[in-house]
Amino acid sequence: MFLASIFQDGAVLQRDMDIPVWGKCAPGQTVKCEFDGVVSVTRSSAAGNFRLYLPAHPAGGPFELTVFIPGDSGEKVVCRDILVGEVWLASGQSNMEYTLGSRICSGGSGRGKVADEQEKLFREMIMDPEQFRIFTVPECTSGAEESTCGGRWQKVSPDNCGGMSAVASWFGMGLQYQLGVPIGIISSAKGGTIAEAWMSYQALCAAPETAGYAAGLRKIHWHGNNWEKSFTESSLYDDLPEVQKDSGNSGEAMGYADTGFDDSLWQTMKIPGSWIKQYISGNGAIWVRKYVEIPDSWAGCDLLLTGGTVDKHDISYFNGKEIGRTGKDFDTEYWNAVRNYSIPGELVKGGRNCVAIRAFSFAHDGSINGEWELINQSTGEKIALNGQWRVISEYDRGKVECKRAAFGPGNPNTPGILFNGMIRPLIPGAIRGVIWYQGESNADTLKNARKYRDIMQALIDDWRRQWGLPRMPFIMVQLAGYGEKKSFLRNSIWAELRESQRLLAKDDPDTYMVSAIDIGDENDIHPQNKRDVGKRLAMCALHHIYDCTQAVPSGPEIVKASARADHSIILEFACAEGLKLTAENSGLFLVSENGTCQAAENVKVDNNTIILSGGNAADAAEVYYAWADFPENTIYNAAGSPAASFRIKVDKA
Repeated sequence: MFLASIFQDGAVLQRDMDIPVWGKCAPGQTVKCEFDGVVSVTRSSAAGNFRLYLPAHPAGGPFELTVFIPGDSGEKVVCRDILVGEVWLASGQSNMEYTLGSRICSGGSGRGKVADEQEKLFREMIMDPEQFRIFTVPECTSGAEESTCGGRWQKVSPDNCGGMSAVASWFGMGLQYQLGVPIGIISSAKGGTIAEAWMSYQALCAAPETAGYAAGLRKIHWHGNNWEKSFTESSLYDDLPEVQKDSGNSGEAMGYADTGFDDSLWQTMKIPGSWIKQYISGNGAIWVRKYVEIPDSWAGCDLLLTGGTVDKHDISYFNGKEIGRTGKDFDTEYWNAVRNYSIPGELVKGGRNCVAIRAFSFAHDGSINGEWELINQSTGEKIALNGQWRVISEYDRGKVECKRAAFGPGNPNTPGILFNGMIRPLIPGAIRGVIWYQGESNADTLKNARKYRDIMQALIDDWRRQWGLPRMPFIMVQLAGYGEKKSFLRNSIWAELRESQRLLAKDDPDTYMVSAIDIGDENDIHPQNKRDVGKRLAMCALHHIYDCTQAVPSGPEIVKASARADHSIILEFACAEGLKLTAENSGLFLVSENGTCQAAENVKVDNNTIILSGGNAADAAEVYYAWADFPENTIYNAAGSPAASFRIKVDKA
């Protein structure tokens, strides 16, 4: 006998809701479950599958959960240290997957203890580490309809949370701080993935936008080679001619790592940041160098180069000697792994020293991120390295998007594959709701960005049906700013996708949205401030789901734009107590019937409204706000939450 993966020692079960317990045993067996003095009974099917339900239970614990076959068989599974509280599913792509150890941590590969800078915050927020636990679902792209998954429930503490989702952790801490009950988060996320990968086959068939994908999924079964070899994510790139492995380290032979090398004619690069976004090079290999003044007292001391990440591979040097390397060929798993490279004292001298990094990316983005620093391993003293570095391209292959990878096992963007491998094994576990941070991978064309509203509605409806929870709350994160900062970009793909998110939350009474538009990063698609994202999600849940009226659920929400008799326009907002503009450039633009566009000239806040007058206000047909990939963000409420970007027609009735 075995139980579904989420039933194990240390699990958290959902309070005040019937609790399904399921698993597999011999066919036709009577199966009993005991929990806190309550017994529930069922019988296994001809295939040996069983499911039973425990009655709703208040928050509390720890308890034991025992599932057994009555009689002489002795078959029994006992799960200990079970808590009952609030359980949420955290899903999406890399910004949800991004871990607390991805930026700054101590030890190992960036997956362990949280850094000193965050430890104080953790200890203040976590009321009781025993009462907050996270279950992380391992990546699974087998292509099969999985019934189990790996992973285990772990207590969230500063000593072990480095490998946990940062957004999910801060969200859970916010709930625990306010509700004072056990919190369980099931984290199931995978970087670089489209929403369609998280939908069931049935949902793909039913939605007009995705029915073609469903037909494609049927066809992959007609090609046996898709299933006969051992697939890994990196093998997706084997047959794509534009994706090539690293062609070799020629920069080292040219002296790029040496302390005496003259890099004065090289460009400069801001770190953290993307070398592609900074127009330094495309995919391929670059070198960055920085001279560092080391105190004389550090001479001969062992140091640590740490705190940073490279998307995707690197070889790092100190004073001309290699000190470590991470990744090779088509490895994709190291994009957010913090580098920790030891520097032997024999290389360290007082005065000027040189740090050099050779970074390589074979596709998509190429970037060097995080908080790079040198640490004296004897004293703990630190030297920060972020800022301007010298940079040169070793070789440039242009921008490689590799969108032609075939559907099938190993490809995480095969529609339905992540639902089958990373969501199906969780169903029908009792959960309160879902937090969702995804959309970057659907923001590739204007057409797809505009379709995103319907695709996400189909996904949400699908999950609600699968769980049998027709009003299951779903809280989305509106995409953070990314790319060059601009006041207005009429054909911004990211703005169109954000508008799809906003309209979905507006029209679906049980779907909500918080914005991260103001806490983005020009050069990094993975902004480091995950604490505010988690906090905003928690505030939204506390307000809408837990009736905590003091929690402000979002920034100001546009309700209506109306033309007035004096030729001005009044914008009405909800959730707008303390409505304010934080800059003279409001980020509001007026578009007339003939398509001409100009910035709003006279902008005035009046209680929970904003009045636009002068200029072409009399002729305006639409009002746009924060409409760019990384726009101006000026409209906030008293809680410090930003208004979502929007496009709204002017009502002239």
